Amino acid sequence: MSPIPDKSVVVLVASKGTSADTGTTQQPESRSEIVEVLDPGTNATYRVAHLLGLMIITIPPQRILSMYHVTYEAAGFVAAMHLNERNSSIVPDLAERMKGCDIKFTYEMADSQYNRLVALKTVQQVATRPDMKPGHTYSSDQWMPRPTAMIGAAASSISLAVANLAGIYQIPQISASSSATALDNKVAAPYFSRTYPTNQADAEALMIYFKSLGVTHFGCIYMRDLYGSSFGQAVVSAAAEHGIEIYFTAFEAGDDQSLKEGLQYLKSTQVRYFFAVVYVDLSETVFREGYNMGIMGHPGYTWLLGDSSSYLASGDHTVDLATESDIAKAINGVGVILPGIDIHPNLQQIMEHDFRTNQQLQQDFVAAHQPNLHRFFKELDFETMKTSIFVGMAYDAVISVGLAACQQSERFFSPEQLRTGIRQQAFHGATGYVTFNNFTGTRDLLGLRYTITNVVVADDDQQVTPGRISFDATARTAIEFPSQVVDLGLGPYVYTDNTTTTPPALPHVDVDMNFIPRGIQAFGWGLMTFIIVLSACCIAFAQHYRTKQTVAAAQPAFLMMISSGCLLMATAILPMSLQEPIPESGLDIACMSQLYLVCIGFCVSFSALFCKLYRINKLQQGASQFRRVTIDVKDVMYPLVIMVMLNLAVLVAWTVADPLKWDRREPEHARDEFNRTIASYAVCSSSNETFGKVFGTLLFAINFVALALANWESYKGQKLPSHVNETRRIAFSMFFLIEACLLGIPILLVVQSNSTGSFLVKAVLIFWLCAAILGPMFLPLWNKQTGRESLTRSVSILSSRNLTNRSSERVMFPSKTFHVGMQHQQSSTALWSLDNTQ
Repeated sequence: MSPIPDKSVVVLVASKGTSADTGTTQQPESRSEIVEVLDPGTNATYRVAHLLGLMIITIPPQRILSMYHVTYEAAGFVAAMHLNERNSSIVPDLAERMKGCDIKFTYEMADSQYNRLVALKTVQQVATRPDMKPGHTYSSDQWMPRPTAMIGAAASSISLAVANLAGIYQIPQISASSSATALDNKVAAPYFSRTYPTNQADAEALMIYFKSLGVTHFGCIYMRDLYGSSFGQAVVSAAAEHGIEIYFTAFEAGDDQSLKEGLQYLKSTQVRYFFAVVYVDLSETVFREGYNMGIMGHPGYTWLLGDSSSYLASGDHTVDLATESDIAKAINGVGVILPGIDIHPNLQQIMEHDFRTNQQLQQDFVAAHQPNLHRFFKELDFETMKTSIFVGMAYDAVISVGLAACQQSERFFSPEQLRTGIRQQAFHGATGYVTFNNFTGTRDLLGLRYTITNVVVADDDQQVTPGRISFDATARTAIEFPSQVVDLGLGPYVYTDNTTTTPPALPHVDVDMNFIPRGIQAFGWGLMTFIIVLSACCIAFAQHYRTKQTVAAAQPAFLMMISSGCLLMATAILPMSLQEPIPESGLDIACMSQLYLVCIGFCVSFSALFCKLYRINKLQQGASQFRRVTIDVKDVMYPLVIMVMLNLAVLVAWTVADPLKWDRREPEHARDEFNRTIASYAVCSSSNETFGKVFGTLLFAINFVALALANWESYKGQKLPSHVNETRRIAFSMFFLIEACLLGIPILLVVQSNSTGSFLVKAVLIFWLCAAILGPMFLPLWNKQTGRESLTRSVSILSSRNLTNRSSERVMFPSKTFHVGMQHQQSSTALWSLDNTQ
């Protein structure tokens, strides 16, 4: 594009400062590619900045015209026109900011053919052109200066290759679509800038979106080239920062086997969400292979695509109904993540209306291309031009160069000065507010947002082209930067199953809840019932035979207390057996209630035993001193009351401070490959472990004291007559109790992560403890009492027959009878006094 089409200009000062007046080279402070010219028609002088546009105009090997890239190449051409015209229809203050600037812009478009070698050769040829000759007249066809700046390239892999060469030739470069993070490396790309954000921002937006869906694991596949690898590494890095697990693989472009292996690996991971970075020419192969493997286009699988698949977001893509229906199914439900930019309506008008109707505009656009490219535009259908985010980015890229050039204080500014000026720009352009990072030259995210565009097969009534399948593309989610706010309110996202229900991120997992089987519960309830019935029978036995000498000597009041304590302990088995689906509030109550029942029951049993023995020992002590002693039950009840109150005080304090709560914990190594819980067990615990340890220790100490006191009193009474001596019975109880603890507690520690085993061991321990108390206490009494009654009945039958003989015997041996009676009386006077006070 000539600064003044169809006219000629005279070069006054060429590149590097060559003057038309002297024919010598004027050296400005540093090198400059600005050319000063004279318009013979108006006798006006002005400067010219030549822009090189390096785009993918044709795609080899057939050299098919890439309308997708030509469209946003045209936007850069429009921007150069607006710079020359000082047209503020898109950039509001363009004319004001260029006021007093005498620079005009020419625009030359070259084809990279999506090939790094071709692109490098093109840049080298343009950068090594000979100087424009001062004093010579040049027509628009002859206008071939070296570039002041370069617009492009489109692909990241080409941009990086060219950026290195541009650094050597000191050509400021600005791209509208290259997003590879590697281009932020100023050693490799010292003169590079871009109006498109780095793909690190794409990756960040992707992670934010995944987290909003609850995705914790996903797969990623990308091409093994500069763009794909850079994008893939950015995704891996962002996933690590956000704590999301990623399974990634790469494939070689054009290697179908490499692609199949990559997709097969992703399938083997069993994840349900995927991200792919593929170019347009490879996407159909990826879609087809993914569909055939059952992980793309099938219900339950969700794919998101990078900006290289932005063509799908335009809504203009179609596939052949007869041969590509599988590709259509694979595309249905995918999402494309892109900067969510609203193109300026005036630019949209130019691209979709003016280019279609203004033939002069079309001719000027074609003429701006290098002559060897004109043949590809002979059958160009301008009706197919559509706007995209890259259209606006290309427009803003050219505007950035123009504004930076006009704001230079030196007339022949250097490439370094222009590069710095580009990175300092801030303006409202076609894509919103445009600013750059001063060091990297990458567009800032300030005020930028990303969108997830949902692509679905269009409804039948919207299929406009016979034999073709078209798609609807609608932005459904927005991610705002820098706030990282996710807006899901743009409309429901339609997934591959044509529903709006968000699929789970991972395959279903069955968690082993370790519920106590009904049979084990019934077994525990059976043990509880047995002890309850046994305790009730013992209470009834003590009450019924309370006046009999054998039972009376054993102090029935305390026997009933001991039995009541065992009954309380046994009932603790019931809350121990409770589990879901009982509400958690009820299970919390069950946790504390079982502690109350066991502790109070144990304390009552052994405190009552202590009081019982203490009373006997007091009576025996009085008898040994030949004095009658009467001690009521209430006189020895204080220790029992104190011990129970201490237990209650600790339990109530525990309940108030940090009660036991129902909780589910996972056993060690109970995780699947996605780090999900696959098993859990129920446990009652305090939220503060310190509280639990302190209160638990206090309860143990209190009840241990009750146990120790009972044993001490038993030891003190070991010389009592056998029918009131509890030492042997308590020794039996303690033996069974210790045996149960030695066997049960280690087992309980081992099976604590198994709800069934833990409940079973606890139930058996309680049963054993109660049986160890009741058995030695009541079995001897039962045997003696039933044996005494049998003996009484036998004596009654024989008494009439032996009455005479027994009377004679008493007369004949009076001293023997009295002696025995006196001996018995000495050892049992106190005990019969005890019996008569029951």
